[in-house]
Amino acid sequence: MLKHNRMLPAIGAATLLATLIGAPANAAGTGHKPDKGAGSGGATFSQPRHHQGNAKAASIPCREMTVDGGFETPKLGGKDWMQFDEEDVPGWRTDDPDGKIEIWGGSNNGAMARFGKQFAEINATGNGNSIYQDMKTKPDTKIYWSFWIRARDSSDGKDVDATSIHFGRTPRNDTSVLGVGSQFAYSNSSDDVRWKRLYGWYKTGPGQTSTRVTLTADETAATDDGYGNLVDGLTITESPDCM
Repeated sequence: MLKHNRMLPAIGAATLLATLIGAPANAAGTGHKPDKGAGSGGATFSQPRHHQGNAKAASIPCREMTVDGGFETPKLGGKDWMQFDEEDVPGWRTDDPDGKIEIWGGSNNGAMARFGKQFAEINATGNGNSIYQDMKTKPDTKIYWSFWIRARDSSDGKDVDATSIHFGRTPRNDTSVLGVGSQFAYSNSSDDVRWKRLYGWYKTGPGQTSTRVTLTADETAATDDGYGNLVDGLTITESPDCM
């Protein structure tokens, strides 16, 4: 995506490791300044801290590591939403029971894309499902991530959904949705009024040349299968200056 154009504080691996599902997560709202958030280890902030880069940091190219992080492909062709076979969505895979990835567009469903024209609903035909993709990474290297979440507006009342992000070594036999040795689970909730941004960094391990990033629908306010947990704008780069 590389569309945010904002400086972010680097959130350390120790903080992320200590931030378990259900604990406070660092997050930002839709406005210019993030909402005040508190991560473990006292990583509390009320506004971005500008990165004082050096010549070495500035030389890192702004390369997007994910594929189709904004879910702009395949095109909906004027429809409000469609469920696609996972093989037809570039980069992404899912543990949905029917192998479907649901992409939204337009405004008739009660939500607009945060970036571009399209976004995804993690639950396509089931509940508590995940979408994930594998990316090439350098061993022992920090990568910086950011994505946006929102609850699905599926009732007259306020909906609140919880979404988590996981990183782990890509499994050789492709059996682990979360990746091998997933080092942390980072969860936060969002409502059906606005998009919320989550962000941080992750460090790869020795020999880790392929990393799996997974977005999981932990909780949804809806009781129907296939409802809830909207995501958009996943960006992963090697430099915080590129966020």
